[in-house]
Amino acid sequence: MLRPLLALAVLLGASTLEAQTVMPLPPFASTFTGALTRGYWFQCPANIIITGLQVPDESGHGLQNVEVFRLPGQPPQWPALGSGVQVFYQTGVPSNQVIPCSILVNSGEYIGILGACGDSTTMRNSYSSGGGPFPSTILGLPVTLDRFLTQSNIVASGGNQQYSWEPNFAIGRVEMTYTAQSGLYASFSATPTTGPTPLNVNFTDTSFSSDPGGVTSWAWDLDGDGIVDSNSRTPSFTYNTCGGFDVTLTVTDAVHPASTRTVQDFILADPQLLVQPSFTWAPGPVPNSIQFTDTSTGSPSVWSWDFDGDNVPDSAQQNPLWVYATGGSYNVSFTASNACGGSSTSGTVFVLANDDCATAIPLQLGLSSTYTNQNATTSQAWPCAAGGSDIWFSYTSTCTGTLEVNTCTGTNYDSSLEAFSGTCGALTPIVCNDDNCGLQSRISFPVQPATTYYIRVGGYNSAQGNFQLNLILASTGTGSFATQFPACGGANLATTGAPNLGAAIGFNMTPATGLSFFMIGSVPLGVPLCPQGCIIGHNMDVVLPGPTFNATVPCWPFLRGGQVYFQGLELGVAGGCPNGNPAQLVTTQTIVATIG
Repeated sequence: MLRPLLALAVLLGASTLEAQTVMPLPPFASTFTGALTRGYWFQCPANIIITGLQVPDESGHGLQNVEVFRLPGQPPQWPALGSGVQVFYQTGVPSNQVIPCSILVNSGEYIGILGACGDSTTMRNSYSSGGGPFPSTILGLPVTLDRFLTQSNIVASGGNQQYSWEPNFAIGRVEMTYTAQSGLYASFSATPTTGPTPLNVNFTDTSFSSDPGGVTSWAWDLDGDGIVDSNSRTPSFTYNTCGGFDVTLTVTDAVHPASTRTVQDFILADPQLLVQPSFTWAPGPVPNSIQFTDTSTGSPSVWSWDFDGDNVPDSAQQNPLWVYATGGSYNVSFTASNACGGSSTSGTVFVLANDDCATAIPLQLGLSSTYTNQNATTSQAWPCAAGGSDIWFSYTSTCTGTLEVNTCTGTNYDSSLEAFSGTCGALTPIVCNDDNCGLQSRISFPVQPATTYYIRVGGYNSAQGNFQLNLILASTGTGSFATQFPACGGANLATTGAPNLGAAIGFNMTPATGLSFFMIGSVPLGVPLCPQGCIIGHNMDVVLPGPTFNATVPCWPFLRGGQVYFQGLELGVAGGCPNGNPAQLVTTQTIVATIG
């Protein structure tokens, strides 16, 4: 008897464990940054429930925003605009998680989805490769995706804006998780959802249940206070005070677990009095300062600003000026309220400490930190790339050679690069480049010791985004690597670069399966460790953890012709010295570097 009961339990439970499927999307191509939001629309080929949404965050912003419309038909083609029914809207959700939802979609219905990472200042759309229309599938049935768009930031606008579509363009990628219509899903609608007080609203249950008996009970919290206000299927409620009210419906049937849906601020009573917070910012009158301006609607009377993301209020002024200690990007949170309540928004501000030549940030060889040129000014006309929105860096060479500067790594927009010699106010252009590695830039130019060069980074046609700079110095010389003593146990030490003044060199040990050490010495020794041929090759002036080591040879003329010895050792690796004689280990060959 137990086995049939278990089987029955599995069958009953299966209806609540329907397979969740992600609709296929075209691959990622680039991040489109601006005050616009993109997505896609489609005509659904089957009866489904959209259960989750997630915007891919290739830009690394950290917050995602989505909006879903039920469309009356194919949306109008740009520049014509249309309006539909907003069925889902969520902003400011961490981008590393799927946003749960429960949107019932029937076969033949038109759905529009908008989504981007970002905040009230900037949308970062995950653009697909190529142009539409894009083929996809829902429950194995073909479906076509086309670009769906709004010319607004859906966070700053508060959503429910007009929309359009454009054929033959990239879509904004929003991953949609869905399941076939089965189980129990709470859903509702209301008329009207906004108006002056006293506002009388009629609610309608639109929940779905695959149980033949349908939904059997309803519990409505109609004003967001956590108390059930009605158990009717179609209740009415009067809102006598201004505000935005959350509505929650919990439904049950005879088979499935209870299902609950909450829509925040679903009812807006006296909407003209409700605060929709927003703000703008611009560089202030002193270095590292930002002037903030409240642009909220609804006549707020109380303000609270957190300028540095530490969750501590920094100002209660309406339009404060704030001076940051250093340049960088900062998350700003802003709350505006009045007698009807309040709301919050957030955005990222960019404090550019190096917006002109006089405040250029010094760089070293190698890959830099991540910087941004967002909201940078254009210092002077560019000879290439129709460049603009530039910020400044400097590099002081200690060697003679050729310096390469590129933005090929860690850059998410169409960059431009220019180098100068001279001094700020008397600069001489050297070289300028737009596209070299894709849409990113690369320049090379000769450098001399004890000379400072200036580098400005901008964007094609003033494009803006995040970037990293990689500085590589190729110096001339006759430096070389040679083997002084052999390896044992199959170990090896590989080298990169040439040991010339100012040059980058690297070492990598293999097999790197044990406890690795990298040793640097100034005197060759060749001391045997065991009969298996393992040798200590030098006097070990410096011992570092392995298995890799990278360095830049200093530009000190007295080093030329000198020799430095390098070797790797790994403990706990078989093939060399056995355990106890003196220990289980292997050694790489000893390499002598002659500085050129």
